[in-house]
Amino acid sequence: MDVTHNLKGTRILILLPHLVVPGGASSYALHLAGQLLERGATVGLLVMRIKRDSFALPAGIEVVSLGGPLTSSMFYWLLFPFWQARINRAISTWRAGVLVPQVFPSNWWAWLYKRNRPEAKLVWICHEPSAFIHSDAWIRALRPAWKSLVARVLKPVLAAIDVSLVNVCDRIVANSRFTAAEVERVYGLKVDGIAHPGVDFQDFTGSGWRKERALITVARLTKFKRIDFLLEVFRELLKTFPDLTFHIVGTGEEEAELQLLAKKLGVAQQVVFHGKIGESALASLYLRSTLFLHGSVDEPFGMAPLEAIACGTPVIAHNSGGPVEFVTAECGRLINSLSIADWAQSISEYLNFLFAHEDFPERVLECARNYDWRRSLAQATEVIAGLCTESTNPPP
Repeated sequence: MDVTHNLKGTRILILLPHLVVPGGASSYALHLAGQLLERGATVGLLVMRIKRDSFALPAGIEVVSLGGPLTSSMFYWLLFPFWQARINRAISTWRAGVLVPQVFPSNWWAWLYKRNRPEAKLVWICHEPSAFIHSDAWIRALRPAWKSLVARVLKPVLAAIDVSLVNVCDRIVANSRFTAAEVERVYGLKVDGIAHPGVDFQDFTGSGWRKERALITVARLTKFKRIDFLLEVFRELLKTFPDLTFHIVGTGEEEAELQLLAKKLGVAQQVVFHGKIGESALASLYLRSTLFLHGSVDEPFGMAPLEAIACGTPVIAHNSGGPVEFVTAECGRLINSLSIADWAQSISEYLNFLFAHEDFPERVLECARNYDWRRSLAQATEVIAGLCTESTNPPP
């Protein structure tokens, strides 16, 4: 076996703010941990908080939970030096040889640690340059309003800190070409690899579909996800397809407002808010739905649309961000416009096509074949393995 593939004896610590809600970066981190364990590494997972009964952890992973607050809370940030000191001690105690931070602020945890311990090796898995620092759209969407105000005031300071700290990274792996371009735009750095998220084909599979006249979206119910826009589009679609149902899966601070909006628009009887549901129930909804609607603009990747494709459900998305990399003519449509009328027209035309071609799920499913987790994470594991044989990048 090539030395870059052999990680026996290497202690790799993955850093993640918390392991509370399945999906997203949590799934990415756990699948990466599983593949590193298979290569012989000793793998740990450092989190502020974990909800163990919500996750199937890879056998052999060592979880280090600090039992602290959610990193989105004011309590965490008011005591940031205290929590960072605890994190530093936890990393040292675990004797990590390679740090693999993911989403903010776990990247800061590792970067601050390495400033004082330059011998540590560090690979940042970048899902995006922190939206709460660098994205005006995200900052405007923060709720309650005082959080948005605080973020706007602190943005220049946090951005300066973020840009100065990133240089301690030995390697950077992005989750999409879009994110890689954002890393270059924000930090002026090239990434060392791209490792897309994948799909759990044992949970999300195209077999057994029974398509209904239904649409679906799966997202955190925040302003950034633009579910309000999708409800407006759905109202227009009902003029042509009065028997459609719209399934909305997810929770968030906008949930009550969106339910009120559905009533105001007169579509509440045909919109189902499912809240948080398990993977088997979600897979069932994907299999039953004819079309997935993805409202976000400049989404770094988009795991939910990919899960839908794996269930034979095509995707409508804006022509931006990560979905551009996997939504092709065989499995969906990309729309350049942000006009409600344009979306309604494009979706209507596509629905007519789908209703006339009942075999479409088979063609859609083929688009997901390249996104099994093992293939998707290959570059991430190779970058980590390669770093283990090289010298580190000392902080400036």
